[in-house]
Amino acid sequence: MPGKSYHHVRSAALSGVRGLVLEIEVSLLAGLPHFEIAGSGGRMIRDSRDRVRAAIVNSGYKFPRNHVIASCAPLALPRQGRAFDLPLALALLAAAGQIIHGGSGTEAAYLGELSLDGRIRPVQGLLGRLLALRDAGITSVAGPLENQGEASFLEGMDYEGLSDLKEAVRHFSGIRKRQRQPEKIKLQAFTPSSGIMDRIVDQEEGLRACLIAAAGWHPLLLMGSPGSGKTLLANGMRALLPPPDQAESLELLSIRGGSGAFGEGLGEGICRPFRQTHHNLTVSALVGGGILPLAGECTLAHRGILFLDELTEAQPRVLDALRQPLESKSVYLARAGARLCLPADFLLVAACSPCRCGNLLEAGPLCRCPDTAVRRHLGRISGPLYDRFDLVTLLTRPRLDADCQSRSGVERSMREAVGEAWQVQRERAGALGKTNFHNSSLDMTEAAHPRLISPQALEFAYGLARSARLTARSFHAILRVARTIADLAHRELVSPEDIAEATHYKAPMPGPPAGT
Repeated sequence: MPGKSYHHVRSAALSGVRGLVLEIEVSLLAGLPHFEIAGSGGRMIRDSRDRVRAAIVNSGYKFPRNHVIASCAPLALPRQGRAFDLPLALALLAAAGQIIHGGSGTEAAYLGELSLDGRIRPVQGLLGRLLALRDAGITSVAGPLENQGEASFLEGMDYEGLSDLKEAVRHFSGIRKRQRQPEKIKLQAFTPSSGIMDRIVDQEEGLRACLIAAAGWHPLLLMGSPGSGKTLLANGMRALLPPPDQAESLELLSIRGGSGAFGEGLGEGICRPFRQTHHNLTVSALVGGGILPLAGECTLAHRGILFLDELTEAQPRVLDALRQPLESKSVYLARAGARLCLPADFLLVAACSPCRCGNLLEAGPLCRCPDTAVRRHLGRISGPLYDRFDLVTLLTRPRLDADCQSRSGVERSMREAVGEAWQVQRERAGALGKTNFHNSSLDMTEAAHPRLISPQALEFAYGLARSARLTARSFHAILRVARTIADLAHRELVSPEDIAEATHYKAPMPGPPAGT
């Protein structure tokens, strides 16, 4: 049995953007003075030895002159950051007999980075850590005072803000006067209204494709000439998505906190993310990675839109890294010291020109790109990635005449239609016992079920697939998109007309101009 020279304190690590419960253990052994951190704690945890020693001494306590062994259990969990300074210092002082735990300290977990003079600095990703502790049944946590605002978003958690090591010792010993807890902040979710869709003229097909993509969470590729409104359509899609619910809002906040951007844009509330990247991004920036793996754009766009403009200018190997997240809705990173699973359920929207000059789809002999240049340009989008776009729409420049007028209320009506379609899909998924309710997650058996599609429509779809020599993935995508079209029309069964429209939006890759 462990004696007085042993003590442990509970804490939480950050693995990617999710928290993991840890136990910080300290034992004092006979021998020459030495401070050792056992296991594969990593350089950051090993560097905490000097910080903890200085904080203890400068706070008026004595650092034990023993052979000190500290450990984080379980050892196999990945650990990031410096949030373990405070629990390590408390466990060390308790093992040395300088402090005695009592009161709330028997059940509380501790988090915080220590400065050399004993002040407690804020930690990154506090909300994700608190969620992990709450799931483990630990509802009393003490940590940095500056993180108290972040903790106030979480219900069912008793968080005590501390400013320095002396306050932490009093809290640990149960003699600190309990501070008044701030009121819990209710998350306010909203959808930003831009009015972009009201200003788009002569692009009915593009508006319809955006509506279907937002209603069913279908990956969308907008291909068209420069000035056809591709970027404008993509930016307007953010206003079509319903606001996140309470669980999604907490998830989004924990991702923000884990990536170091918790407070950005919280003045009005929380909305679904819209991430627009530059075409020279790397694989690590897109899907995540690094020595200490960090979340990439796929995770930062979770529950929102990831917009890749100028798709054909990105490196093919970077684009192909999207294939696995699009299928599994997650990013799996394997490193020598860590294996992470990051959430990546995003709506992919991409835009590109059909050729270098951009005039391939325009009427008349405007495009002068040779055959090889067109093939080289479009060849940067691999066939498997192109196949994963449920919707591909080809756009031309809008007409410039007096008949093309903007219309008010378009964005509002589209947002209402998307909200109604999501509600229908939620009810259907609830009957099937599924957590992911979007039509894009329907498997082949569900999409072709007699309760969702009429026999005539299914036979019509098989005929189109055979004549067009579609892949199984493309055929499946047509059934999913047709289901969304039927939901927008409030139809219980998919009709042949829905199949025909879905097939129209599964356009093949454009070819080079004739005569080249």
